[in-house]
Amino acid sequence: MSSFKFALEASKPEIVATGGTGREATKTTFPALDGMAIFSLRLEPGAVRIPHWHPNANELDYVVEGRAEFKLVGPTNAKNPVITSFEVRKGEIGFIPQAWFHSIRNPGPGELHILVIFNSDEPQDIGISIGLGGMSPVDLAETLGAPAKVFADFRQDIEFIAPQDPKG
Repeated sequence: MSSFKFALEASKPEIVATGGTGREATKTTFPALDGMAIFSLRLEPGAVRIPHWHPNANELDYVVEGRAEFKLVGPTNAKNPVITSFEVRKGEIGFIPQAWFHSIRNPGPGELHILVIFNSDEPQDIGISIGLGGMSPVDLAETLGAPAKVFADFRQDIEFIAPQDPKG
């Protein structure tokens, strides 16, 4: 086996969820990736790669098949954040700056297959369900202007992919 080749699509998925799968090659699984990593993400129609951020890496996204809707929130200052969205189609690339909060949705109709490339050999990821799940219901209630009971059973089990809402 060559130290310069890795069978990404033949590798065991690291993420298997209702709504999609994710395979990865990092320095741990493919030592040639010094300072880089790549993920093969497949999302079913309507599924979303949950809102998240990477505190240690920029992200470059190449759409192999389908189309992806990106939503981004980035810092300029607390009173004037950058909030944007864009669509990336087959053969196009998108870019997410390091530490920007973002999500990826497959609007359908078919499967979305996207290659996600990082400038870190072990990119970190903080998903919204974990991030907010670590906060107290009282703090969330005060911050978001809702009763604390709304956040008492906040879901922390969606770590990577959320399936399409069956209600539409």
